[in-house]
Amino acid sequence: MFEFRGSGFGYFWVCAWTTLVTFVTGGLFFHWAYSAMQRWICKNTYVDGRQLEFTWSGFDFFFQWLLIYILFIVTFGIYIPCGYCRFKRWETENTRIVS
Repeated sequence: MFEFRGSGFGYFWVCAWTTLVTFVTGGLFFHWAYSAMQRWICKNTYVDGRQLEFTWSGFDFFFQWLLIYILFIVTFGIYIPCGYCRFKRWETENTRIVS
């Protein structure tokens, strides 16, 4: 059974500070902001009473995104569906159930 225990205020707070810092840094913080939001979501999600954990960092996400972006440019956009699936696969592989 899946259960989500997060609050609206908690999500608002994560969105507010990550958006602000991303804006102030001209978008450079986006990868770290996305990772922080995923960690918050996983921290508040439980599967059969066990908490999820998100294990990757913004630094890891930056290089994953960079590879997808380069392949997008080289293939003139044809790589978009494959890039999205690659990103979601990598995201899923870095989410685990805390034992």
